Amino acid sequence: MSKTLIEVDGLLPRFKDLIKNTSENLASNIVLALDIDNEDPKVLVKKCVEIIDTVSPHICGVKFGRPLILRLSLNMQIRDLIRLAHEKRLITIMDAKINDVAHTNLSIATQYFDAGFDAIIASPFVGWEGGLDTVFQEASKRNKGIILLVHMSHKGASQGYGRIVMDPDSTEKIPQFILFAKNALAWKADGAVVGATHPNNITVVKKILDENVPVFAPGVIAQGASPKDAIMAGADYLIVGRGIFSSSEPEKSAKKIKDEVNSTIKYKC
Repeated sequence: MSKTLIEVDGLLPRFKDLIKNTSENLASNIVLALDIDNEDPKVLVKKCVEIIDTVSPHICGVKFGRPLILRLSLNMQIRDLIRLAHEKRLITIMDAKINDVAHTNLSIATQYFDAGFDAIIASPFVGWEGGLDTVFQEASKRNKGIILLVHMSHKGASQGYGRIVMDPDSTEKIPQFILFAKNALAWKADGAVVGATHPNNITVVKKILDENVPVFAPGVIAQGASPKDAIMAGADYLIVGRGIFSSSEPEKSAKKIKDEVNSTIKYKC
């Protein structure tokens, strides 16, 4: 089992408190998206280790993508990478985008939590009862986190997340992502993913969530979004992948993004 990050009387704090404490201690709100792939597992592991080692002073967490999980063993190499991240005092997030019926979702979540992940990203499209209820219950038992995918960062995301639906409570017609933001608040999620490529949407979601649920924004650098704009719009954490690991100098790139974000946060204050 992977060692925990911060324990008080043998218990982990709730995930959103854990990542907040980690971010403050490391002076960074950057989550590295480890969305890399290689046909040779040995080469892939070596690259992951090098990236985590190199950029760890400038990030607060690591998000693991499904291609990486499929290439490597969840019970061996992935646990080793999670352990390495925890040794660097970084939180770990599994980008599972859980999106199935309850018993299947529970099985998926249990295996990722057993491997040592601190939080899992899930899709709110499946709903609560018979969908994500079991996952939230399991996360609560373990003091783990569930982050909801409220709006993605790619160009076609609005075809699903931006479609107009009826709010079952108010009968008002609203974009799908606003309903998902309300779900994140009602279900007491530990985070909400909103693409940095849609800063206006970040602002709308942040107004709904306030300080109750932090916003994680992917899509900066490689997809063209500005770290500064995302923070000014209301993002609490930035998820950065190719803008760091595809750089010829990952550490310098990570530091540059971190410094830009920290300057923007000070400006906002």
